[in-house]
Amino acid sequence: MHLVIAGAGNDAQPVVETAHLLGWKITVVDGRASHVNAQRFPRAHQLIAASAAEIKAKLSIDPWTVFVLMTHNYAYDLTLLKDLMHTSTRYIGSLGPKTKLLRMFDDMQKAGMTVTESQRSIIYGPVGLDIGAETSEEIAIAILAEIKAVLNNRPATSLKFLKTKIHTEYPTII
Repeated sequence: MHLVIAGAGNDAQPVVETAHLLGWKITVVDGRASHVNAQRFPRAHQLIAASAAEIKAKLSIDPWTVFVLMTHNYAYDLTLLKDLMHTSTRYIGSLGPKTKLLRMFDDMQKAGMTVTESQRSIIYGPVGLDIGAETSEEIAIAILAEIKAVLNNRPATSLKFLKTKIHTEYPTII
């Protein structure tokens, strides 16, 4: 699993820390070199300070590479989203309200881009499971739980409602 976090703000730090606990490879990207550094993100495996247009070329993207867009910079996130939709990633999360993501889709359409249903199916916004998260740490858990569920083709419902054994209902993708 390779998590790429676009955004080096304070709210990205708990996402990095929690992903580290899960043993995931973590890359943090941002256009602000002052924010993308080992002092702020000591658990990240890779730090990239670059424009949004440069990011795709700096990464090796496969189906186990997932993205969370949380730069709080609409133009940066939009540029990345446009590029990432045409990769083999199976998950792109967009932090922020649903209206932001809908605006992105609208802006792409106005620019003559078609966003297919297949592309829309890998884009999650607002990012994360609905667990009532409020703090950055709680939001990090909601985001990573959603990613794990999506990549393992799990419904992300309470185990209480399973009719079978936990590990037999759905095979885990390795």
